[in-house]
Amino acid sequence: MKLGLESYSTRNSGRDAVGVLELANELGLEGVLFELSPFESFRDVELQRIRGTAEDKGLFIEFGMGSIFGWHPMAEKGRTLLADAGCNMDVSDAQIAIHHLDIARKLGSPILRCVCGNLFTRDEGYDMAALADQAVAILKEVCKAAEDMGIRIAMENHADFTVRELISILGRINSPAFGFTVDCANLAFDLDDPLRLAGILAPWALTTHYKNYRIVRTKDGLGLENCALGEGDIDIVAIARLLAEHNRDMNINIELHTQFAPFKLDILDPTYFQRHPSPPGDGLAWYLRKSWEKDILRSHPASLPDGEISWELEYEHLKSSVEWAREALKSVLSA
Repeated sequence: MKLGLESYSTRNSGRDAVGVLELANELGLEGVLFELSPFESFRDVELQRIRGTAEDKGLFIEFGMGSIFGWHPMAEKGRTLLADAGCNMDVSDAQIAIHHLDIARKLGSPILRCVCGNLFTRDEGYDMAALADQAVAILKEVCKAAEDMGIRIAMENHADFTVRELISILGRINSPAFGFTVDCANLAFDLDDPLRLAGILAPWALTTHYKNYRIVRTKDGLGLENCALGEGDIDIVAIARLLAEHNRDMNINIELHTQFAPFKLDILDPTYFQRHPSPPGDGLAWYLRKSWEKDILRSHPASLPDGEISWELEYEHLKSSVEWAREALKSVLSA
């Protein structure tokens, strides 16, 4: 396993994709899992510049698109960049994802990370069963193209579908080109023991978003507080070891977004479990044990604004997280 950087961690830095690679190199990391925020162009000359920088510095590149659903806000930037690069946009959602596969190929990425929705999707009232049907239809077509290209699709647990729903989607797609980006902290949105959930995804894990949360109490239930890697309540060392048992070649990509206020899990709201599947009792008990003796947050803190003030905080957390990970993950990181 190699220790890398997830580029979302740098979204407030003002760095472009080459700048993110340079930062990873400065921090002594071994590569970058890119999402779309640092990209200014998908034109070939820019992709060659990015790939050349990575090759010159001996860094891996993994590439990720936004949502596979054209209606989702996280699909917008990728579509804009593809259109600017001359891609035909009068095509299906599956073909748009295949365009992104081609970007991954040009960058030398062995995977295409993707998402469907996000942590707001259930609360916005979407029919998750219908969305799963749509995702399966899109991804079956995309996986056929991925197999031909020798690239694999790494769908993230993005706090929309539960882990068990993702495994159902995996079974319905039934392709060797399909697997998962395991976000170690996003597992917590399922309100089940994160280590158990990581074990469910582990046989099909292709890469990671490596982050942590503190479990906090709120007047409406629970919250997931952003923090540096070594400060959270999830045993992400145990998760890394478990993932390594299944795939020693996957990368541990540090992701931070500590500018944000705690994410709400309002389990005391009478309607919460009408929108979210009820967790097993012993899973929910894990969260109660972690938070039971903590003070209740009577008012919800605000997120920091985008830009320099957030980057100053997150850069310090990034440096401390890299230092922590090198020490804590000695047993799984490649020599």
